[in-house]
Amino acid sequence: MTPAHALPLLLLLAATPWKEIDFGTKKILVDPRCERLPTDLLGPFVKRGDGAILAAGPKDASISHDNGRTWRPRPLFREPDRFESRGEAAILRTRDGTILFAFLNAKEQKLSWDQKKGGPQPDCQLPVYVIRSLDEGETWQEPQRLQTGWSGAIRQMIQLRSGRIVLISQQAVRDPGRHVSFAYVSDDEGQNWEKGDVVDLGEYGGYGDHGGGIEGTITELADGRLWLLLRTYRGSFTEAFSKDGGLTWENIRPSKILASGSPGLLQRLHDGRLLLLWNRYIDPEKRTGRREQLSMALSEDDGATWGEPAVIAYDPMKPGDKEPQHRLSYPYLYEHVPGEFWITTMQGPLRVALHERDFSAPRLSETTYRARFLPKAQIKIDGNPDEPDWGQAEALRAFRFPWNPDPVPSTEFRAICDADHLYFAFDVDDADIVALDDFTDEADAVLEDRAELYIALDDQMTRYFCVEIDSRGRPFDYSASYYRQFVRKWKFDGLATAAHVRQGGYNVEGSIPLKSLEALGFPPLKPGARIRWGIFRAEFSHDRSGKSAPAKPSIHNLGRRMKDPPPIERWMSWVDPRTTEPDFHVPTSLGWLEVAE
Repeated sequence: MTPAHALPLLLLLAATPWKEIDFGTKKILVDPRCERLPTDLLGPFVKRGDGAILAAGPKDASISHDNGRTWRPRPLFREPDRFESRGEAAILRTRDGTILFAFLNAKEQKLSWDQKKGGPQPDCQLPVYVIRSLDEGETWQEPQRLQTGWSGAIRQMIQLRSGRIVLISQQAVRDPGRHVSFAYVSDDEGQNWEKGDVVDLGEYGGYGDHGGGIEGTITELADGRLWLLLRTYRGSFTEAFSKDGGLTWENIRPSKILASGSPGLLQRLHDGRLLLLWNRYIDPEKRTGRREQLSMALSEDDGATWGEPAVIAYDPMKPGDKEPQHRLSYPYLYEHVPGEFWITTMQGPLRVALHERDFSAPRLSETTYRARFLPKAQIKIDGNPDEPDWGQAEALRAFRFPWNPDPVPSTEFRAICDADHLYFAFDVDDADIVALDDFTDEADAVLEDRAELYIALDDQMTRYFCVEIDSRGRPFDYSASYYRQFVRKWKFDGLATAAHVRQGGYNVEGSIPLKSLEALGFPPLKPGARIRWGIFRAEFSHDRSGKSAPAKPSIHNLGRRMKDPPPIERWMSWVDPRTTEPDFHVPTSLGWLEVAE
């Protein structure tokens, strides 16, 4: 992001067709693509394993099962007289289901600062604590104090691909008085923490009770490095990089991102892109308009370049107003579902939701599978795709593990259209097939090895149809709408499936009547027709480690549990969805089916 991006901001603000939203305490101008949230809670927010939303507040963790319309409070602290969180806080749900909340304890807060006497005095206190929940925020363990002294803000906590948790903190130091920043890291779900080296900007960061490099925001880059952005008053963020997961920092320098001396929030989105929320000067030459507007930008390349920033909210000053009355700063970002962002600010009552696609179109794949049109194909659905017509079908073998580096077991897919049916077949190598003997219902397939096919009516998966078939030929078919709104009672009319377990793997066959697809709104599958679809495989294996690994609710198992230890899950895809976590129910997971002569 170059200075040129900031210069037209005055003209941009004048030309923007603002929408005014009443947030109770005041009205704010917002981008017309934004909508008011159904709640006035600040957050930070996190999604539980069962899909509910958890919002951490001063004394309670509030839980919503209806997308934020109503909330049920749960106490954060067993001793509420001793603990109360300030507005600057960070929350994280780990991949293993532990919820961590890092906060500053307002009950111990005392700002005692005298720059002439070295800065922070011995009784200057605002300590940092972390508290854990092992049951999705219903109950909480005792707070663990990480540091004493004065920490002015906690902004962010992330989990790395390695599983390490990184919390960015800061502390006031003396002679001369200023702040330094550093990371706490934990490799055991937040039970124990190690403090990393400090980033001390010295004279460049300035001195005083707001001096130094402060209020850091962080992300993990594709190459494994951590990228830290620190608030300074030099007209841009200061950046630093870590190659060891936050313990040491290097290449500490001014970044190319212009900023107004306010904290930003840098976050990796579900689709792999980076999003930055921050305050820019309205007039960068005069350095005025510091916090009255909140900007957002997206990066496709790990922050090397950024799209044009959008000003999503603006609280303009009137003659005689004081700047603190118009601040929209200290933002939180919660990705409620992929591509739907909840944005709130601690300074200012902003509470809005927006959709990523309204600001930047998703990156959809043009990868195409061509299904042969054989009007008189002779296919019998018996789990053995050995008819001669299958030999005329394109053999697709380009499957991958998008989310881990393991060698990919062989998977072959073929499809054919005749005058009446779409036929498909999988040939799967699998030396350790996970299959249930007894089903509660067909949705138990989510606990098994299986082949999957999704067919979508449009690019956005507004409505799509899925069939997942296990190694015994049992189908789990359902309709859905974005995001993961499943209708399990829906069934493919005329769907036929079968499977056969062979030495070292299994085969799956299926057919769908073309009339059934046309009744759903798809075009006739004749030569030249194209529709969006995805081809996937759930590659599970038995956990024979002997270690206790209790099943936990997730988006993949639909909250179902097995009597035996849960399987080790790996996910294979034809098209790389480019999401940060395994997910096939996103538009970027789809390619094209094209019917060809």
